[in-house]
Amino acid sequence: MRRVLTGKAFRILTGIVIFFLITALVSSGNSYINHFLTSYLLTPIQQLTAKGTDALGKALTPPADTEALEQENSRLKEENRRLHDMLVNYYDIKRENEELERFYSIKRENRDFSVVMAVVIGRDPNENFYGFTLDRGSSDGVELNDPVMTENGLVGWVCEVSPKSCKAATILSPDAGIGAVVKRTGDSGILSGGAVMADDGLTRMINLSSQHTIQQEDIVVTSGYGGIFPKNIKIGKVKTAALDEYSGMPAAVIEPFEDIRTVTSAVIITDFTGKADTEEELYCKKQENQQ
Repeated sequence: MRRVLTGKAFRILTGIVIFFLITALVSSGNSYINHFLTSYLLTPIQQLTAKGTDALGKALTPPADTEALEQENSRLKEENRRLHDMLVNYYDIKRENEELERFYSIKRENRDFSVVMAVVIGRDPNENFYGFTLDRGSSDGVELNDPVMTENGLVGWVCEVSPKSCKAATILSPDAGIGAVVKRTGDSGILSGGAVMADDGLTRMINLSSQHTIQQEDIVVTSGYGGIFPKNIKIGKVKTAALDEYSGMPAAVIEPFEDIRTVTSAVIITDFTGKADTEEELYCKKQENQQ
């Protein structure tokens, strides 16, 4: 008997009876029963069904303002592009202002200089002494052997010229041959670099007197002798002063004030008071300096 009452067939029969009972009660017009069934059974089911239908409708129906959103998205993209352009322009203007400030600082300190501001546009990876190409040439008044400097000091000289560009050799090169003098002591010599020192951004001052009194941290400037380079352009400071390991003669290792390996812009000195007048004279003077 218990197996019959708990069986599947009995549960189905019970459900059918309850369904017809509810139907009969609703049909009988009993207000209490109607209220109970409506409030606690049918209404919640209807609400859940309505919410589900509404959510499904929203998911399936595209928003009415899709076009407006697309237009706003396009506007924001355009605004973003404009801001990026403005940022690029800002950095360009900032760099130009910094270069102009360096340019004018050199002019203020050296009123007799005629100078051309230039930007480094190339470096030869096979160049052992960190020479570089500048974006100014003979059409800008640049000539062979014109000195090249930054606001921190001398970096080199023009060794090749074309109408729109020039190449600068640096004071790290053994070909420098630039007359130099120690400000504190007056000891003079010649700048002549080397490959090993160049990788450390250093150069040498050779042809020193055996009685020199140069010390570490002494300031070295151009001597101005020969009219190739102006007088008193800063070069660097003495790192060590001892006998040269190759020649056995007195020499000083110089640390330039400018890191020549990373120069990005420079000033080319096209004229100055005391400059040698002709290219031949410049060549002769340079040869004299190197002897």
